[in-house]
Amino acid sequence: MAKKKKEGAITKRIKISKTQRQMMLAALGASLTLGVCLVLSLFFIRYMSFNGKVMDAKDKSISNYEKTILNVGLCVDKNKDGKLNDKEIEECDPTQLEAENLPGTLRYNVLVSMAKNQDLESVAREALDICYVDKNPESGKIDYYALYKAAQNDADRRSYISLMRMCSALRAIPDALPAQKNEEALMASLNQIFLLSDFQPESLSPGGNYIASQIPGLGTIPVSFVVETDSKTTLAVLSNMERSIRSFDISAATIGWSEGGQLELRMTAVAYYEGEVQFTEGETTVYASNEARKRARSGGN
Repeated sequence: MAKKKKEGAITKRIKISKTQRQMMLAALGASLTLGVCLVLSLFFIRYMSFNGKVMDAKDKSISNYEKTILNVGLCVDKNKDGKLNDKEIEECDPTQLEAENLPGTLRYNVLVSMAKNQDLESVAREALDICYVDKNPESGKIDYYALYKAAQNDADRRSYISLMRMCSALRAIPDALPAQKNEEALMASLNQIFLLSDFQPESLSPGGNYIASQIPGLGTIPVSFVVETDSKTTLAVLSNMERSIRSFDISAATIGWSEGGQLELRMTAVAYYEGEVQFTEGETTVYASNEARKRARSGGN
């Protein structure tokens, strides 16, 4: 009888031990499952957060492209929502758009406002023979803008745009700010100023103290010359330089008297030209966290 009781007690202990092990294993499994779920949850939360940042960056890029297209005047925002939907992009054909119907765009400002600006026309040089019907000023100017609008291919449009720059009020712009560095043209402009002042310079040459422009895309051409004459002519030279459509900034000047008793002005100045401007696409790096951004900026250290 005692033996049976002892065997029964041992059996109970074995069963209790198995139950305890099963409970411990179940608790361990639940803990592992909970831990994995927490890790996966954090991963997916961070993943969704990062994807949200990427989508925001893409939306900003798309918005910037849309603004550029609309501001230049390549497409029309028909529903006036400030964006271009798929249908508007599909129907967009820049060659079929009239600049007059795109107020506020770069296209309108150049081809309409500036090309027909009377103030610019009043200071522009005389038009070339190619600008007139039969090359005769009495026959009137050729309307190259109308030819540009009627052109059927890109080659003709580029040609008519070039001719319109030479024959409309736009021709004053390259006079004031040339599109490239041209020292010979600068010397010709200064020579014209001297002729208007009834003066021949003692010396005239490109070069001198170089002053770099602080404006991106704007280049400078230094020039040095000597004015040795009476005070009236010297003032006429300075006055005509001030009135010139082309801007001259005097960087250094000395005034004295020559051996012949005339006023001597030695001057170094700079003229400006516009460098080549190209459309550049920027890049944006999206970081998953501030820590990742800091590591990237520090070189990964």
